[in-house]
Amino acid sequence: MHDIKPFGLMRMTSLVILLVVLSVWLVLLVHLNAQSTVNNIDYNDVVSEVFSIAFILLLLGVNMRLESDKAESKLMFVGFCCMLIGDGHDLLDEFVKIHPDWLALVFENIATNLGIVIVAVAVFLWSGRYKEQLSLLKRQKEILTDASNTDPLTKLYNRRFLTNEFIQKMLTGNDDKTRTLLLLDLDRFKAVNDNYGHATGDRLIVLIADVIKSEIREQDYAFRYGGEEFLVVLNCNREMAFKVAERIRVDFATSSFKIDGQELVKSTSIGLFELPSEMGFEQALDITDKALYRAKQNGRNCIVEGTLCVS
Repeated sequence: MHDIKPFGLMRMTSLVILLVVLSVWLVLLVHLNAQSTVNNIDYNDVVSEVFSIAFILLLLGVNMRLESDKAESKLMFVGFCCMLIGDGHDLLDEFVKIHPDWLALVFENIATNLGIVIVAVAVFLWSGRYKEQLSLLKRQKEILTDASNTDPLTKLYNRRFLTNEFIQKMLTGNDDKTRTLLLLDLDRFKAVNDNYGHATGDRLIVLIADVIKSEIREQDYAFRYGGEEFLVVLNCNREMAFKVAERIRVDFATSSFKIDGQELVKSTSIGLFELPSEMGFEQALDITDKALYRAKQNGRNCIVEGTLCVS
């Protein structure tokens, strides 16, 4: 059985009391104004008032069913109750003339208008809260999207973002941008894991990621492509990209990385290829990968530029 929360029960009790009091009050008014019966009853107005009362009762039911303890919900309940009082007297006024006149003014016009004002204030407060909730949901969505597109260790973009969004959306169209790909791989990384453990290997991966982030610009993109392999998409030509790659190579090799007080000798091999406007990204990436392989064959710790014809 559905449990009614305390504030929902309080509103239900308040509504029942209001209906009882309002009913007794209307009966009393009929008795006091029995001699002022309306001769020509406008049944169209009667139907309209009955519909209004039924609709207000429905809104009160919805308000209680939501069981919200927010200020705007409480205000709406009060506003609907005021409107119920006003429409109840409007309905009675179709059958008898309420005297004195100030009673009709207070309970018909003022109660109804006051209820409308209170409901309007409640809607205004609710709209502000709704806007805040939308903003919160938008921020949460952005956080979740970033989390799904970002490698948790390095905070670089991951391969999922590369294949699902970057290639399809950001590299489509004729934007005439010159882009150069860098594919980096840590030299002898397996030996680091085998000799010093995966925690040390993770530290080394974070180091190269930090070096990459420090050398690229905001309009460039860096991805953790594999375990110890990284892809960088630079918005520049091959000459400028070579300078960036060289800075990354040197900075990584000369950055301090100690294990048990001893400096670790480390390096990275880099493949480089400027993406022709007529070439697909996957084909360019394959050429860059072959350039990286040749860098490994050439003794590691170097940069090799890819070519369209690789023997």
